[in-house]
Amino acid sequence: MKKCINLNTHQEFAVKILNKRLLRKKKKSYGKTKEGTLKINYMIEDALNEINIYKSFPEGNDNIIRLYQILNDNKKDKTYLIMELAQKGPLVTLNEKKGVFCINKNYRDDIYDEKLMKKWILDIAKGLKFLHENNIVHRDIKSDNILIDKNGHCKLADFGCSIKLKNNQPDLFSKTEGNMYFFPPEFVDGKSKKQFGYKPVDIWAFGVSMYTCIFKSLPFLPENRENVVELFKEIREAKFDYNKNGIKISKDMEILLGHILDKDPNKRFTAKDIVDYPWLNS
Repeated sequence: MKKCINLNTHQEFAVKILNKRLLRKKKKSYGKTKEGTLKINYMIEDALNEINIYKSFPEGNDNIIRLYQILNDNKKDKTYLIMELAQKGPLVTLNEKKGVFCINKNYRDDIYDEKLMKKWILDIAKGLKFLHENNIVHRDIKSDNILIDKNGHCKLADFGCSIKLKNNQPDLFSKTEGNMYFFPPEFVDGKSKKQFGYKPVDIWAFGVSMYTCIFKSLPFLPENRENVVELFKEIREAKFDYNKNGIKISKDMEILLGHILDKDPNKRFTAKDIVDYPWLNS
C-alpha cells in the first residue's frame, strides 16, 4: 500500500498495487473440488474478488473504505486501486515482542476510554449493517482490517475474502476464511459438514476485535499459542474475562459485549441490534 496525492486538489489517497503476475503464482491455500480433486487457491483470486465486491456496493458508506478508481497497466501487468486513505491506520496493532495488542498509536493505550470505545463500536456496527443489508459478508474481520480516518472514525477494509450472497441464497455455509483466533464457537465445535451463518460469524469477529482493543489481548489464547485444539476448546467452553490486564469496564459495556460475543449464534446480536442499542446512542 502506498500513499499518493492529487497535485491539483492536494487530496491524499491510498494506492493498493496488485502485481498480477506475482499474485497468479502466490499460493494462498489448498482445497478440494466437488469431484474430490486437489484445488490450489491463488492470491490473485482474493485481489479480483475485492474489486468485484466493491463494484457490487451501492452508494458509498461512511464506515467502509472507499474505492475511487481502478487503473490497469497492461504492460507491467499491474492494477492500481485508488482508495480512501485512513490517515491514522489500524485500530489495533500487535506488539510482536510483548505478544500484546496496542491501541492505535494516535490514542493513549494505557487508559480505558469508554466514550471512545462506544463511538468505535457504533462506527464498525454501521459498516457491518451496510454490508449485511446488501447481502455482503466480510469473512475476515479482525483488528487490523479496521482502520481509523483523520477524524477518528472507524472504517472496514480488505474485502478479498468477502462474499456477495445471491438473491434468495441462504446464509448457510460449511467453511470460512479469516484468522483462527477470531473464529466463533459454532465453527470450531468439531462437527463435520455443519452449516453456519456468515453474518453471525462477522459479528463474533467484530466482538473479538473490540475485545482486543479494550483489553489489549485476545479473549482466548492457550499457553501454547500454536495449539489449535486447546484454542478451539477455549473458544467453545471458556468464559470471557472482563477484567483482563487490570482494565475495568462498566457493567453496561460488559452486557453489550456479552450480546455481541454470545456463544449461541441464534442469540448473538445482529449489526442492526448493535446500531440501535440505546446505551450506545446515549
